[in-house]
Amino acid sequence: MKKLMYKIVAAGMFASVVFSSCKKQLDIPSRNSLDASVALTNKSGIEFSINSIYSILKRESHYGRDLFSVTDAMADITFANGRSSRLLAENRNTALSNVVIWGGSYAAINEINLTLAAIPAIGDATAADKTRWEGELKFLRAFYYFDLVRNYAYIPTFTVPAQDKGGVVITLQGFNSGQAAADYRPSRATTTACYAQIMSDLYTSITLLSNNNRGRNYASKHAALALGSRIALYEGNWARADSFATAAITLTGGIGSLTNTGNYVTGWRAADHPEGIFQVWYATLAENLGVNTSLAATHTTLAAPGAFNGVRQGQGDLVPNAFLLTQLGISGFPANLAQSPPPPALTYSNDVRNRLFEWGVNASGHYVECTKWLGKNGGPNWDNTVVLRWAELYLNRAEARYRLANESGAWSDLNVIRAARYTGFVVPVTPLTGQPLLDEIWRQRMLEFAFEGHRFYDLKRNGLTINKANPVVSMPATDYRLLPRIPVSEVDGNPNMIQNFGY
Repeated sequence: MKKLMYKIVAAGMFASVVFSSCKKQLDIPSRNSLDASVALTNKSGIEFSINSIYSILKRESHYGRDLFSVTDAMADITFANGRSSRLLAENRNTALSNVVIWGGSYAAINEINLTLAAIPAIGDATAADKTRWEGELKFLRAFYYFDLVRNYAYIPTFTVPAQDKGGVVITLQGFNSGQAAADYRPSRATTTACYAQIMSDLYTSITLLSNNNRGRNYASKHAALALGSRIALYEGNWARADSFATAAITLTGGIGSLTNTGNYVTGWRAADHPEGIFQVWYATLAENLGVNTSLAATHTTLAAPGAFNGVRQGQGDLVPNAFLLTQLGISGFPANLAQSPPPPALTYSNDVRNRLFEWGVNASGHYVECTKWLGKNGGPNWDNTVVLRWAELYLNRAEARYRLANESGAWSDLNVIRAARYTGFVVPVTPLTGQPLLDEIWRQRMLEFAFEGHRFYDLKRNGLTINKANPVVSMPATDYRLLPRIPVSEVDGNPNMIQNFGY
């Protein structure tokens, strides 16, 4: 049986053949499809490789859909309506339903390792080029490893010791030979070692990158600080999460700014979200994932806001459930969620976030749908995916400060978000304290990042039960299904690779 790293190399070698036939955004082949000794010998080769590493983030399995839609389907805020039979198993939290990013992530990491090793010998590049390359690659390696470990392992703030099989494979060596990869039989690093390597790469990227570098489509110091605040929060390093978030908030010459009640909705209609610090960039319409599996098609049937009497454009497979709609301050929808035409007028509270939820096109019944990913520049299913944005900085810091017993600081950050989202918001005279304060921070995270893939991880890292009324689910954080199965092909033939508990 071929070993892990051989398949990592193979994934990169065949990515351009397999995926370009069905996903146009992967027309740029992985640089692993060529011998690194030939491909990575000049400046253009390095730039080509770095672009291909970014391009893996565009896949359906990554930020093209699954890391947002599949995770929210598994959480407690959505309903899979069965229009195309997609995401039903994930919404029911059945065994084996989870994100599947192993192969693509390790293909990217292998390419990163090969490219890093090649940089010192590049003769037609300046020192500034090499500094930027290393900074972007170290950010990307941290990013890919973080997504791997938060999915395939327990998050340090909540573990089940009897079921904990460790983190993921950490390798800093690139393989350009099938035989060399086949001879490599890795084991899983500890979760602690994974986070240590992630932070090491992130700190390096911070020292090497400029504040805004090449903008929100690429790694930058601002993006690294924002990602650091998220990683530290997951790790339970509250002081570090506070420090990273503060540094990102106060950074001079960074990227974007927090929106408010006046421009929140229009921000989501722009090609580049004004709050975005780092986004996965779909440069051309030809890169869109199409009518079945793009973020827009997954979440709405609408071609434009208010067009519920128009022609159906997307599938609208995954919609907000009654719990989320109620928490957003929306009323007027039926108990069973589906509404035959004509749909009744919805009533909205003063939470501006709920204006991104409206009746979709009648396709086996109208549903209230999320329009965050409705298409840009007139092109359907063509949204840049905002991964790191300003609101998270304040909510990360609010939770970290609460954990550090700085409740006044947590209350202040919480109210920055509430003032930016509730029309006419006035800070209450009596502040929340204790568990009610933490509960409200979590609630604001749920409302702020609905359909952006945060909720499942927030439940997972805090050890909270996933409760759903439709479909009926009560899945405690100790359930083995919280972690996905490591691909069987990675375990077979490698005695050093331990499968996750329950599989």
